[in-house]
Amino acid sequence: MNVLTLAGRVASNPVRRETTRGVVCEFRLAVDCRPRLWIVVQTWGQMAGRAAQHITTGRTIAVSGQLINESYATRSGETAVRWYVRATSLTYLDRPADVENELAEATS
Repeated sequence: MNVLTLAGRVASNPVRRETTRGVVCEFRLAVDCRPRLWIVVQTWGQMAGRAAQHITTGRTIAVSGQLINESYATRSGETAVRWYVRATSLTYLDRPADVENELAEATS
């Protein structure tokens, strides 16, 4: 069984791409542990579109999915390994900054 659940802050704005296999979106997640874990999260399909639209740097989210490793050849011809999480679900643990600002202005 390969199931991984992480919670952390988004460390980079998502990058959305159209591929022959569909829409893919990737971003980095900073998980607070010792030492801090920086991991790439990859989403596909409708989840990729929603992630690209709603995720911004600094948001707190939880990610569930599979830990994947891929081998690839570098430009110099050497073999390298890439680790990432292929997300099956995303949970937003905070409100977007613009909603927080509107709430603060409304209560002032």
